Parts: sequence; C-alpha cells; structure tokens
Amino acid sequence: MKELMLRNFTEEEVNHFLDRFYKDSEVCQCNICRMDVAAIMLNSLKQKYVVTEKGALFAQLDDFDPQNKVDFITIMNQAIKIVGRSPRH
Repeated sequence: MKELMLRNFTEEEVNHFLDRFYKDSEVCQCNICRMDVAAIMLNSLKQKYVVTEKGALFAQLDDFDPQNKVDFITIMNQAIKIVGRSPRH
C-alpha cells in the first residue's frame, strides 16, 4: 500500500503565487517578510487538505475558477500592504 501524506493544498497554492508575484512587489524581499505575507494569506483563505492524488486533482479544479485567482491576488496584495507597513525585521 502506498504511504498516504496529508497535504495542505492551500499552502502549496500560496507558495506558488508568492513564487510568481512576490518578487514584483515593493515590499522587502527577505524571507521573514515573505513568510509573514504567506502566514497572513493562509489565515485569510479557506484551507484545502488532501490525502490522495485524486483529492489533489479535485482541489486543483479551483485553479480554473477565475474568481479563485482574483481572491488570491487580492489577499496577497492586502498581506503585502500589512507587512510593508510594519515589517518585523
């Protein structure tokens, strides 16, 4: 039997968005600020946990919803503003 792993699909999506868009933001690019942005995003988004590859495929269906992308970008921009106003480093 294949070993099952619990995956937080939302965390993977947040990291993907940050990989694509964070470098274009005006906020500090250090790891502390990036992790703070990620934490704010994760606390603002609905969590999606999956165990199987089939579950991952169903979770990926949300990626095709344009509103999902808009929500991620909106929440990311809000998180960047919060961190930019008060960086922890």
